[in-house]
Amino acid sequence: MHFPLIEKTVTKPSVNPPITLIPEEASSIQNRKPTIYGVAIGKDTGHFIVATYSQIYAVFVAASPLLLSIITSIRNLIQLTVQMPFGRLSDRYGRKPFLTMGLFISALTSFIIPMISNPLILLIAIIIYSLAFSIFSPSWIALLGDSSHETTRGSYIGRITTITVIFTMFVFLISGWVIPFLTQDEASQYSIIYSIAGFGFLFAGIITFFFLHETHAGNKSESEIHTLPTNGTTNKFLAKFSIHNIFAPFRENPTFTRFVIISALMDFSMSTGWPLFSFIRQRYATPSQFSFLWAVHMACQIFSLSIGGKVIDKYGKKIGFNGRRIMFLIPLVLFFARDWVQLAIGNFIGGIGYGLYFITATAYIIDSAPEESKGRYIGIYQLVMGLSTFLGSFAMGVVAEILIPILGKWSAIYSLVLVVVILRFLGGIAFYFVDEPSKPTSN
Repeated sequence: MHFPLIEKTVTKPSVNPPITLIPEEASSIQNRKPTIYGVAIGKDTGHFIVATYSQIYAVFVAASPLLLSIITSIRNLIQLTVQMPFGRLSDRYGRKPFLTMGLFISALTSFIIPMISNPLILLIAIIIYSLAFSIFSPSWIALLGDSSHETTRGSYIGRITTITVIFTMFVFLISGWVIPFLTQDEASQYSIIYSIAGFGFLFAGIITFFFLHETHAGNKSESEIHTLPTNGTTNKFLAKFSIHNIFAPFRENPTFTRFVIISALMDFSMSTGWPLFSFIRQRYATPSQFSFLWAVHMACQIFSLSIGGKVIDKYGKKIGFNGRRIMFLIPLVLFFARDWVQLAIGNFIGGIGYGLYFITATAYIIDSAPEESKGRYIGIYQLVMGLSTFLGSFAMGVVAEILIPILGKWSAIYSLVLVVVILRFLGGIAFYFVDEPSKPTSN
């Protein structure tokens, strides 16, 4: 994921400014702007390419709707559910080891993916990439929490994400312009695009390994971990990953629980469209045109993020949920689109909505968690989102596989796209029942 990924205004730098700490950082954090931004740019560029191209590349290598739904479902299930234990481990052992490991594995996988022409082998590669994403993602989000203050967290995350999105947008624009001059072969175009992702991850991994300072020394105190009563033989380390401990945030924070449940309903409705949208986009856009589509997405994301962080810091997180409420418009656009320029309207809406919701959800989770449990809260949120998106994507893939022989490929796909419109609309309405975040009450 988000992958993976967006907000806050970028101020004009002074001439030859000194390297200084990011203002929102806690005084104990020693990471400098170039280090934080370097990791963010490399990581987000790589993840955004892999996340956006994996589905249309699966269509390119002749994956069926059912197999595409399996690829999408497994990818999201692993990326989100497996984050929980790695979030907990980063709380205990620090952020840097897991960032480094996940980024280097992601780089290797990105270089390998365009060499694959068999959809089943592609599934295995996506699984490996998803595991790597699950290793680095919770540590990165927790690192941002370690490095910021609660009152300005939305703006802080927005500034960093805006810089990364601007860079990634230019990567997509340049690649969309240059690649057709290099080759007209679609397979070669995919190879170039995935190589860019690989170098992005490699760049981020190198900076993390050599220059990033640890922001969380780890908390090895067993007294701070919710464990089951032991009988004298229970392994304390394993107890930290018990069901009792995994779901502790739900027991201690009802407000967070409601947010997670409603987010899960929305993510279920979002994921039902994923096995369908790739067929429409691959039908009307080449790989280079697809780069332009996502450049539009990121340009709108930049705008959303440039104001989103300040807006939620000033008016509260609930206003940021509008980013989810408008997402039903994307399948509506895809239903009527008949060329790649019309498809860009959906990317315009998606960029605005995703940017606003990304910073809102990230800040909401961190603001809901005790300082020593940010990784755990991030992990349980991702666990539930992974399960809901797995179910939504897989269920729609099965339904499409059943209906296509009956209605025909495109009649079935476009009929189901209308179903997605309704599901997303209802999911967006549910966010009116989410309250502002709050810390858990003392036990």
